[in-house]
Order: sequence, then structure tokens, then C-alpha cells
Amino acid sequence: MAFTGTATIKQTSDRIVRITGLSLATTASGTIGLFGATGSLPEVTLPESFKTQHYAYLGSNVPFIDAIEVVINPATTLANPMNIDVVKTGTTLADFRITLTNGFASTSQGLEIYVKYHE
Repeated sequence: MAFTGTATIKQTSDRIVRITGLSLATTASGTIGLFGATGSLPEVTLPESFKTQHYAYLGSNVPFIDAIEVVINPATTLANPMNIDVVKTGTTLADFRITLTNGFASTSQGLEIYVKYHE
């Protein structure tokens, strides 16, 4: 597992999940997926109650990549800036992944990760 620590997942609304308890080593990547993920399983799976569904806006489908926002905050005070890159891939519940990569020169401090679904 690229994430270190133990994920604590707290759902704060139908469309917001807070994840704490994780860090990333230098250049390491960790993955987060939706409930129902298949294939290469994510390291952290969001709860089934996290409501995601495809919807249309002005007649066009809004993909998960556009509708899901990821916000990362340091869980502790940082003396140095943090560089965590976020890449979202996939189009279905089964293959959607959020990949976080630590681009900083040392292990990240504890992360506070919010995954938000906008509709």
C-alpha cells in the first residue's frame, strides 16, 4: 500500500467524505475509488452511501472527473509546502480512481482529504 497509516473515513453528508490518518512517502502514489470498484482495487474505497450518479447538464453527461472534487489539507502545521498531485481517471463506478502522488522531497505529514461530489 502506497498510503501509510490507517484510513479513517467519515461521511459528513450524502456527497462529502473526509479521509484522515494517511500519509504518502516521497514520490509514492495512493488510490481512492468509489464503492463498487473492480479490477485494480483502490487502496481506499469510499462508502456505498457516498452518492454519485451520472447526470446531464444542458443535455450533456457530466463525467465523474468533472463532478468529483478532491481537496487536500495538511492535518498538521507544515514548516514546508506540500506538493500532492491529484489525477482523476475513469468514467464508471467500477473504474473511477483518484490517484494522489507526493511530489515533495520527504514523506508527507498527515493528510486530510475531502472528496466532494457536485451535482
